[in-house]
Amino acid sequence: MKTPIPEKTSLIFHGHFYQPPRENPRTGLIGKQLTASPFPDWNERINTDCYGANSHSRYLSGVRRILSMTNNYAYINFNFGPTLLTWIEKHHHHTYASILEADKLSIKRLGAGNAIAQAYNHSILPLCTKEDARTQILWGLDDFSRRFGRDAQGMWLPETAINLQVIDLLAESGIKFVVLSPWQCKAIGEKGKEMVQLQGKPAPYGRPFLLNGNSGGTISAFFYNPQLAEGISFGHFLRDADLLYQRLLDIKQTEGQNLIHTATDGEIYGHHEPYGDMALAALIKKVEGRNDFTLTNYAAYLNEHPATEYAYLYDGEEQKGTSWSCSHGVSRWYKDCGCHTGGDDGWNQKWRTPLRTAFDHLAGKLDTIYTDQIRNLLGPSVDPTGLLNAFAPVVSELVDMDAFLETYTTDSKTKELLARLLLGQKYKHFSYTSCGWFFNDLAGLEPRQNIVYALMAVHLYEPFSDGSILPTLLDDLGQAKANRRQDGTGRTLAEQAETELTGEVEAALFFTLNRRIALAEDFDSTYGYFRLDTSTHPHHPTITMELTNVQSLERFSCTVVDPHPQLANLEYTIIVRNLQSGSTETYFMGHEDIPLRMRDELFRQIDRNICVLDKEQLKRLSSNLYHYTSLAKNVPYLPMGSLHQELIGSSLSAIKSLFMYGSIGMWDLFKQDFTMMLDFFVKYGKQPELDLIRTVFDTEMANVAEKIKQYGLYDKNIRFILEFLQIVRERNFQPDLTTIQDAVYPFLSMQRKPHQDTDIALINALGKTLNFDIAIH
Repeated sequence: MKTPIPEKTSLIFHGHFYQPPRENPRTGLIGKQLTASPFPDWNERINTDCYGANSHSRYLSGVRRILSMTNNYAYINFNFGPTLLTWIEKHHHHTYASILEADKLSIKRLGAGNAIAQAYNHSILPLCTKEDARTQILWGLDDFSRRFGRDAQGMWLPETAINLQVIDLLAESGIKFVVLSPWQCKAIGEKGKEMVQLQGKPAPYGRPFLLNGNSGGTISAFFYNPQLAEGISFGHFLRDADLLYQRLLDIKQTEGQNLIHTATDGEIYGHHEPYGDMALAALIKKVEGRNDFTLTNYAAYLNEHPATEYAYLYDGEEQKGTSWSCSHGVSRWYKDCGCHTGGDDGWNQKWRTPLRTAFDHLAGKLDTIYTDQIRNLLGPSVDPTGLLNAFAPVVSELVDMDAFLETYTTDSKTKELLARLLLGQKYKHFSYTSCGWFFNDLAGLEPRQNIVYALMAVHLYEPFSDGSILPTLLDDLGQAKANRRQDGTGRTLAEQAETELTGEVEAALFFTLNRRIALAEDFDSTYGYFRLDTSTHPHHPTITMELTNVQSLERFSCTVVDPHPQLANLEYTIIVRNLQSGSTETYFMGHEDIPLRMRDELFRQIDRNICVLDKEQLKRLSSNLYHYTSLAKNVPYLPMGSLHQELIGSSLSAIKSLFMYGSIGMWDLFKQDFTMMLDFFVKYGKQPELDLIRTVFDTEMANVAEKIKQYGLYDKNIRFILEFLQIVRERNFQPDLTTIQDAVYPFLSMQRKPHQDTDIALINALGKTLNFDIAIH
């Protein structure tokens, strides 16, 4: 008698991947965030820990060798905030491509995609005006469809915040389902039957429910398993995939549901819980290899198991709605309800109310100006609200501003005015990003960022106002008080932000320094939103240039004067003329005005500038090192200490030069020279210098990985990696292999083919060297 195979339980893990928009609205660039060190900003840090890691998550053997890599996104339900995905596309395109590919793979596997949309910049929808909430939804849907190539069936609600009006808007927009906290539900029931009050118990997670809005809109809702969510987020369930699998089995056996699912912040998979992505990959392996569960997604499950019962949500405090992270409803985002994270004893969040009130007053004025001015510029045939909703792909930087406006007008002056009006609305929306109220203090990074967005909206609308908008905003912000006296009020923070460089001045400063410092091949023609159209000779004391802000379509003529070129003081007078309005402003700049992130880029350019040695110079240095080392043998003192230091610096420059300008092509010629330079470095270098050379090797591996992703794997680059790693490892250097493992794995797993005639034995040798326990047979 055959033992029957037990029915598999459907299993869904949802990851909500999101970061607030961090870009400086004046430039479109993220400034240096020292708290994210050693990374330049929090996006980069979390991308390394989480977003990139989950696209190539390692599954290890018992001796910690790599057995496989998993694109976790292909097996979990997920959403990405549109502003985050815009950033990932710009800065980590391979991760971006893996996210899109995961959705396509899930469609092939399940008939429906893992990805769902998100309301655009994470505003709390129940606290938005009806039109703003609709715009947030439509912008999120537009971003999703353009990136994933299909319409979204589900939408992640910021903080799962919902009320009856939001349900109607979602239904109106074609959304089929949402994911909610089980604690947001007060009752369930079948149509025409009496509601069953949950009386403080969580909503059932094993099936979807129907939600009705105020005006007849209906969508489905999944209420996630709270024990799993809490355990994954706060109970360290991701530290042991075996124990997590056993917990799932216990739930299956004791609760007998057809569906087990949960939802958490996606950043738990690697950032909040280090190596949580690997635990997820291991769990996926276990699920795929056994007969207990089948990994699916919400859209696929809903297609096969449509909701038939109704769920009824709590109204929330003041009947404003509910969420997953405020026990009072959505009060966390407009008042001192008691919900917060961290902070000193005695701190309060009374600042939340005046902060939102300030933005609400501002939004009302901006909306009136916007509607009136759009009608004045385009006439009655263009609906201002429809235009704003259609503006979505420009907000996501998927469509060029000028190209978008070409549909409405060809007049350059009208285009500039329209751009200002539309961008002002964008930044009005960004000022409501939920993180600005979530944490403990007004002076935190997130509230400051929201204030900067509000200020940008004000400045964009200056040509259309009587000048009263900014003073009113500052007065309102003055009512919001930070917890530390030295941080002042919201007005204090706004006035501090107002002292920052304007975008055109910062861009002019960068282009000037870039051309004064960098090699010609490293001259940049863009700086965030700014494009350099023309410039004069970079080494003259006076440089003139013309810039275009590709977002606002403003054009500027900039004259940059170095009053004391012989002193190299980095002091400039910058005269900026707006070519449309004719207005002129003069700025006096010192070295202290150079933003930290810009300094880092200029340091890199200086580094490249001094690390340029031609073949003859490299060979001459190698010869000098050989003779110095030979002469120094058996000498009971350090000969010419200054020469020793000079050679250390020259060796570092030579190694950087070798790697900077095509290490693979020059490797055979300079391999012995590199070895000699490295031996000299190891023998005479001090710890800081040795640490520096390690970072050079990390960078080289990342550069080679990028070339493999672009151009493939072939004998020459394989031999370079093998020989390079052998040399540096013999001298106790271990470069970071993460990126090159990511690049090589598709060839080892035969997802990509190497170049024709590539030696398979070499590929397998490379795999072993890179800590893989797999080979091509």
